[in-house]
Amino acid sequence: EIIAAVISEGEVHGAVGVRPDEVTLVGVPVVRRAADRSLVTACDEGLQQELASFLRSRLEVVTVPVFPPPGRDRFADQVIFPLFHYTPPSMETGIGLYDWDGYELINESFRDSVLSIYSRGDLVLINDYPLMLLPKLLRKERPDISIGFYIHCVFPSSEVYRILPQREHLLRGVLSSNVIGFHNFQYVRHFLTASTRILGCECTASGIEACEDAGGTSTKIIAVPLGIDLKPYDNIFHQEETTIRVRELERTFANKKILIAVDRLEEKKGIPHKIMAFHKFLQKSPSWAACVVFVQLVVYASEEAVDDHSESSEERQRLLQQVYQMGGEVNSAFGSIGHLPFHFLYQDFSRVDITALMVKGHVFLDTPLRDTLSREAHEFVWCQKDTEDACGVLILSEFSGSAQSLRAAALCVNPWDTNGFADAIQEALEMEYHDRRALHLYGQQHVRDYTLRRWAANFLDELVTAESECEDERLQIPPPLLHDQPVEAVKKAARRIFVFGFSGTLLPRKAKIHAKILPKISPVLLGNLQVIAEEPNTHVIIISGLEKHILAQAVGDLPCWIIAEGGVCYREPSGEWCNNLEQLEMEWLGPVKDIMEYFAARTPGSNVIETNCSVSWHYQKTQGDHAAIQSKDLLIHLWAGPLLSAPAEVVVGSDSVSVRPTGVSKASQLEKILTRICCEDGATNPSPEWLSGESVTICICDLITKDEDVYQVLQKFFETDSKEQQKVGGSPLQDRWPDPRAEPDWLSGAGGDSWLAGVGGGGGESWLSGIGGGAEANLEANSKSLGNLYSRRNLVGREGLATDDSGPFGLHKQLDDDMMMLKKTPSEPELPILHPEEDENAAGGGEQEARDEDVPDKVTVFTCTVSRKPTRAMYHLTDTNDVAFLIARFAREIRQAKQAHDSDQAAAAVEDATAKASDVPSKRVWFHSS
Repeated sequence: EIIAAVISEGEVHGAVGVRPDEVTLVGVPVVRRAADRSLVTACDEGLQQELASFLRSRLEVVTVPVFPPPGRDRFADQVIFPLFHYTPPSMETGIGLYDWDGYELINESFRDSVLSIYSRGDLVLINDYPLMLLPKLLRKERPDISIGFYIHCVFPSSEVYRILPQREHLLRGVLSSNVIGFHNFQYVRHFLTASTRILGCECTASGIEACEDAGGTSTKIIAVPLGIDLKPYDNIFHQEETTIRVRELERTFANKKILIAVDRLEEKKGIPHKIMAFHKFLQKSPSWAACVVFVQLVVYASEEAVDDHSESSEERQRLLQQVYQMGGEVNSAFGSIGHLPFHFLYQDFSRVDITALMVKGHVFLDTPLRDTLSREAHEFVWCQKDTEDACGVLILSEFSGSAQSLRAAALCVNPWDTNGFADAIQEALEMEYHDRRALHLYGQQHVRDYTLRRWAANFLDELVTAESECEDERLQIPPPLLHDQPVEAVKKAARRIFVFGFSGTLLPRKAKIHAKILPKISPVLLGNLQVIAEEPNTHVIIISGLEKHILAQAVGDLPCWIIAEGGVCYREPSGEWCNNLEQLEMEWLGPVKDIMEYFAARTPGSNVIETNCSVSWHYQKTQGDHAAIQSKDLLIHLWAGPLLSAPAEVVVGSDSVSVRPTGVSKASQLEKILTRICCEDGATNPSPEWLSGESVTICICDLITKDEDVYQVLQKFFETDSKEQQKVGGSPLQDRWPDPRAEPDWLSGAGGDSWLAGVGGGGGESWLSGIGGGAEANLEANSKSLGNLYSRRNLVGREGLATDDSGPFGLHKQLDDDMMMLKKTPSEPELPILHPEEDENAAGGGEQEARDEDVPDKVTVFTCTVSRKPTRAMYHLTDTNDVAFLIARFAREIRQAKQAHDSDQAAAAVEDATAKASDVPSKRVWFHSS
């Protein structure tokens, strides 16, 4: 209702298009028995229908009640909630014995309910720890959904959170949200640290960068302070019943100072600590015993069901016994006939009773051991009046979530420090009016400003803002690249730019790169690259994070551009190296290297590699996951230590952690090279011939997420607007595939028939039919790439059609053997080279004319990653063999075009020579004998 109200009154600036009647509440109804107010946990179908009808008629917002199976919420209540409040479950129960399956089932119930009413463009706001898996479940079904998640409770430090066996599942579930909100910055920092140490996510000051663990989208982590709704209290103030109760309290506690506390019967509320501090205060100042009274209210509510297990009941009984004993000791030591300094009431109080007590209270004790928002503290500050008799003092725990916001309006104490707590009680009782008034005015202003309405408006604003920001960062799995598309573009183009990665693209990542064992590119692949690079108006750019001498050794005399060391230096096709070292501040390099060497010394198999302006810690050869765990701790040390304010950034790879100067990247260096290639002197935009349809740019790289802005640089540099050239990561999945649950078109065969239709052997026309014997010709004729064969084979394996080693239908081994034959020489010599005359006959007489007519209006850009993974690229290739095969086809087309051009030139030269010979007069030579 508050969200609907703030939208209708225009307090949410970004959600002006939402009407109040479009706010829908999805939740579990809390049903209590009228007799004893105990919870009703099992609702039959009739009661469910009655509740749904009641909610529709009585609430101002649309409601969708969820009825999960009863008794399946123990994991949230008895594992997550205590642990988040720094109370791990006892050894007797065992942390893994609770109902994790039930927790998943409840989240799935909410997912089904949300999807049943969801429409594209809706905003979904999820609340609190029982639904930490829901964002990922929704994101899986609707990749473009906008999700905000707010955790209303404490989020513990990473050392405590790591106790959970399901720690990774919960983090991945929450990180699929666009925005995650917490009550204060301390919880934000704990969450970021946990995400880094447990998942290895890359964090920034504002959140988590886009990665697969984050559901393929960047996640904004924010602090939005909670507040209370003031309207109900204003209504209670003006009730006659409240006035009567206030007067009764004045008569009951005349001439006495009143200390009050309102809590639930929970360990984290610290009730024994309050009693102990009050006891210590009376021991230090016995004169106060006759003129002070401490009223401890424990609100009675049957949170547990009737058939509840005995564990929580035993804990509550044990806590009650402790409170009774400690309270009795206080009264027996400092009480008298007619006066008891300590009052303990455990019952169900009305809101009027509590409000009246807060109005008359002189000191309010809100000292939980761990808590998020101290609602009672806000209520006390709001209920107090600005008069000398009624201006009370708030004593607040340092471990309360409200301590950061109300610290200037209260006396903050450590509830574990009994002596300090007792001194704070005495200070509050003896404080002068002007001091009490200063605290009161600040606190009341804060409570008035930061209300529940403001929280709702701010969080919705952040969600709407993050929706557009995260849209540009979304990672999705692109379709595979069919080789015919780029090959045809290369054939037609007059100007070409090829951008290749090194590790993972030209060279498998599993290849070990050491200082003494330098990487080597296959001679066949290197020859194909030589053919491409030597072609006029064709430029080859190789991108890598390796040192320049390693790349120079691997590439040799290939006339290409090389971007080395992550963009710090580059090599021109002439062989000259250039760098930007003069413009960089490198004071951080030494301390970062020292930290990395510290971790390398404690991680066997890892090593530190230093370049001119970067340093990396590599752990490819380590055993188990020890190095991965160490890498997460390394990130914390770097961000909190030498990189706290240094002009450097951390780059996290799959098995490495690197630190490089800020502003130096592969993308920025690539943009400079593109400017030199495509722009005229002094210009910043490409020349007209590079923006014409006779140009093509192809980028094939295996990049980490932080370096994938290379794809964006290419697309923005040439300002491509066509639908085919828009980046996949920036458009919702439904824009490309209408139904996100339907399989994409590229998994179906031509003519609408599934590629699996021919596997059984019927008709013999399946895609498998041409693999054996003449496979090269069949692959060339039908434009089937190795990448398609890999993808289809993997898909068959994922379907689980067979469990033996031979694969589905016994064809797995045959497919592997035939493809291994192709993979051994995935290069140009394996492809039949047609002579120009044969090529012309095969293509048909009118192919050249049709080719000229098909020239696009704008430059064609292909961005492609290696392996099937979430990315910002437009397409993906299967592996380095698929890349080598495609490069071979590029080289073949370029060689054929060159041969055709040379043949045409030779024929023209012969014609010219013949014509010249026909123009020379013939001469006769006579031979005579003597």
